[in-house]
Amino acid sequence: MTQITKRHLDFVQEAKEAFEARPLLETYHGHDLIALRMGVDRDCINVYELGDEIANFVQQMEPNPKPRKVVSEFAHDMDKQLKVNDHKGGWNDEEHHFLSAQLAKNMFALNHELKKLNKDKHEITIRCANIANFAMMIADNEGEHL
Repeated sequence: MTQITKRHLDFVQEAKEAFEARPLLETYHGHDLIALRMGVDRDCINVYELGDEIANFVQQMEPNPKPRKVVSEFAHDMDKQLKVNDHKGGWNDEEHHFLSAQLAKNMFALNHELKKLNKDKHEITIRCANIANFAMMIADNEGEHL
């Protein structure tokens, strides 16, 4: 492995600026260095020098595509609810009939809460996260990514 130098770090900054200016750009090169946009969120930069990898500089840029703030926050709420129920095990062996029934049960509880004069916003968020989680479980077991 090659030692990382200031020249490499300067190149990472140069590549970062190029990638941010052109979101569809996947490869950037200059001198004897090549930078590749990498990672699931396309926010990492791998640098190569004459074919040898210098380093994988992770999370150097904002994730792209970046989900909307409300989507990201709600995904965190969903994950919190999954963690609350971790003791129940996974859902891979659950039949869609059971998961659909749990989704409907949470929909009923949500509708009941929404009809109240003094709504419990925390309970509403819990029910919405549970509904989304059961829908996600059904999609994970029965569907495919879009």
